[in-house]
This record gives sequence, C-alpha cells and structure tokens, in this order.
Amino acid sequence: MKAKKTSIKHLDSVPRHNWDGPADLDVQERGLYTEYFEGEQFDFVFDPKPETGRLIVFFSGDARRSTFEPPVFQRWSWASKFPASCLYFSDPALYHHSNLGLAWYAGNSQGDYLAHIAEIVASVANTIEAGEDQVFSYGSSGGGFAALRFARYYQGLQVIAINPQTDLWKYPVKWTNRMSKACYGADDLGGVPQDQAFKFTALDPEVTAGARSIFLAQNVQDIDHYENHFTPFREYVQSSVHAEKLTIREFSDESGHAGAENQGTLDEILTHFKC
Repeated sequence: MKAKKTSIKHLDSVPRHNWDGPADLDVQERGLYTEYFEGEQFDFVFDPKPETGRLIVFFSGDARRSTFEPPVFQRWSWASKFPASCLYFSDPALYHHSNLGLAWYAGNSQGDYLAHIAEIVASVANTIEAGEDQVFSYGSSGGGFAALRFARYYQGLQVIAINPQTDLWKYPVKWTNRMSKACYGADDLGGVPQDQAFKFTALDPEVTAGARSIFLAQNVQDIDHYENHFTPFREYVQSSVHAEKLTIREFSDESGHAGAENQGTLDEILTHFKC
C-alpha cells in the first residue's frame, strides 16, 4: 500500500488554528494547528474521535520537495481507517532548507523536536481522555524512526514502525549530510557534537525502556533496511531486558521499501487498536 503524503496546498478545506495549549483544541472537527516555539514552527493535524479513548500520533518520512511544501503529513487520508483520534505531525526542520525533505524529527543543537512534540501529545491525550495505555506512535521509513525514538519522551507509548531506519549512521550519507548541514551546521553526522548523537539512533536504552510495546514490521524484499536497520534493532531489543515488548511482523511485497505496509500488515496493525 502506498502511504500517501499531503502537503499544505491540499489542506485548504481544513480549518486552521493557532496553538497556545489544549484550550485551543477542537475535539469535534478536524483542524490544522500551528505553534511557534523557540524559533521553530510546529504544525499538526488533529482528526478527532474522542469517544474511542485512543490516540495515534503519526510521523512522516521523506517528502520530495519538488512535490511537497511544508507542512507535510503522511497517512492523513487514512484517518477513517483507525478507531482512534489521529494526530499528524510535520517535521519542523523542513522549513530550514528548500531541498530538505527528510530530517527524522531530530531537531538541532538547541533541542530535540520530539521532546516538544511529546508535550503537545500529552496535552491532547489528556484533553480527549485517552487511556494511559492507549497512545500509539506510527510511521514508516524516516517516520518509523521518529515513531521509535518518540518512546524516549513519551512513557508507556505503543510503537508501530514499518520499514524504519533505526540507525542513521547506516543510512546513505547524501541524506544524512543534508540534514546535518541544514539542522546542525555540520558537514556530516560525525561533525555534530557527541552530546547530540543520541538523536541519530533508535538503538537506545531510553527508547526501549519508554515503550510499552513495539510492533516492528519489515518487508523482506527491502533488503537494505532488512539487513542494516531491522535486523540490528531486533537483535538489540531481543538481547535486552525489554525483549518481551517487541513483536515482529515480516512480510514480502515487491514494492520494496517504498510501498510501506501491505494490506495484511495493516489488518494486523488494526487489531492493536481493538484491545
């Protein structure tokens, strides 16, 4: 299945709001919210189903800038599929350079975007009275990386990641160098200060400790991600004290990396929201 992205030019019909806190949240109607925080622009779409007591937080992968202008939201058109309120975040880094389409929500030397996103999510979850065990993160590829790392900041999170990157040091330098320059002023990941390096890997004890559960789906025909990202992360978690948190779903689809989850995998994911 193609997990389509939506950019700002296709959201004209969605009401827009400034976000200063949960008092601004409309729990009856879909809306696009913008907050300016510490010099950064955070954009999110909220699609409410408060009666479910459940919240899914979506992160986006690469946005080809010749096609998409920020903010960009992946799986936005899928909201009706999920028995939950849906919260879609664009990566604030996309505003920093016109050719930057993938930055993994890794922030900059002043902070980690996911830390502030966690504050927004907590206020939304509290407003709609989502259960403590009913907050999920969801993403594929670069969005899957963010979905995994989000557990570092949101305790008790249930993570769903499809074909994710898990270690940016193993990703093509063309893309990581672009992010390093735009967000950190460094030529490559190695030039970023060591105290920031935790943002570039999901093989992190604070990720596995923070997650309530991790559902990791991988297309076996996506060989690069299977060998360089899926397998090392699986082995890392399975060798830790948090091994019981990990559920693995391998599937085979000729679409490779680009196709994200197939229908069978999506059907299995949907069962997680019926517990």
